[in-house]
Amino acid sequence: VEMVHANIFLVKKNQIFTPAITEGCLKGVVRKNIITMIRKDTAYNIIETEISPFELQKADEVFISNSIIGIQPVTNYRKKTYNTVITKNIAAMLKIEEGKRS
Repeated sequence: VEMVHANIFLVKKNQIFTPAITEGCLKGVVRKNIITMIRKDTAYNIIETEISPFELQKADEVFISNSIIGIQPVTNYRKKTYNTVITKNIAAMLKIEEGKRS
């Protein structure tokens, strides 16, 4: 139910995809902070684009975010099971960034 009020991110190797604001995603603070943080990090590339259900099945990892849950890894979608290594790394990086702002 909470996914209705969250943003989705797909990880494929070192690229992270998320829908653009024009695609109807939530224009939230956590989304903005994740995108800003990823753009500063040379290990990952952030791409704002359309995401189809087919793309979900091709992803290595999927995570959702909002101001209530922060970053939450998705572990399964249909018959696909996802890794959570990069998701956990990004969540840790976000906590560090938020700590710097406090």
